[in-house]
Amino acid sequence: MPDDGEMQRVIGWLAAAIVITLILGSAYVALQQLGRQSANAAPAAAVAAQLQLIGSESAPLPRLELTPESGVFVIVYGEDDNPVSGTATLHGSLPVLPAGVLQTARTSGSDVVTWEPEPELRMAIVARSAAGRVVVAGQSLTPYEDRDRATLIVLALGWAGCILVLAAGYGSTEFLRRRRP
Repeated sequence: MPDDGEMQRVIGWLAAAIVITLILGSAYVALQQLGRQSANAAPAAAVAAQLQLIGSESAPLPRLELTPESGVFVIVYGEDDNPVSGTATLHGSLPVLPAGVLQTARTSGSDVVTWEPEPELRMAIVARSAAGRVVVAGQSLTPYEDRDRATLIVLALGWAGCILVLAAGYGSTEFLRRRRP
C-alpha cells in the first residue's frame, strides 16, 4: 500500500497532467472558435455591400457552382423567400435556404449560421433583411475546417509531448527515490 508521501507525489504529477490538458484544450477551443467566427467576416462585408445596392438597377451577377472551395457568394431573396438574384448556384439553380434562416433574418434583422446544403458542403452564411428582401452572403468552411484540423494535430502532438515529459519525470523521480537506501 502506498504511503502518504507517495500519494502526494502521484497527485502532484496527475495535477500537472490535468493542467496541461486543460491549457491545451482551452487553446484549441479558443482557436477553433476564433477561426469559425472569422469565416463570417467576408460574408458580412458582402452582405453590407449588397444591401447598399438594393433598389438600384444592377447588371446580372456572374454565377459559380457552390463547391467546398467556394469563395464569397451573395444571394438575394424576395418577399416570397424565393431567390431573386445571386452569384452562386447549386446544381445549376440559385440555392434555396431553409425558411427558418430567412424568417429569423426578417424578424430580428439578421441571422448568422452554418448551412449544409448537401453532405460535405458546409457554408458560413450571414443573412440580413432590408426593404422586404433578405440578402445572404456566405463562403465555404472547408479552408477554415482544414486549418482547424491542422491546429488540433499540432496541439495534440504538443499535449502528447508534455505528457511524455511528465511521465518521464515521474518515472525518473520514482526510480531515484527507490534507489536511495
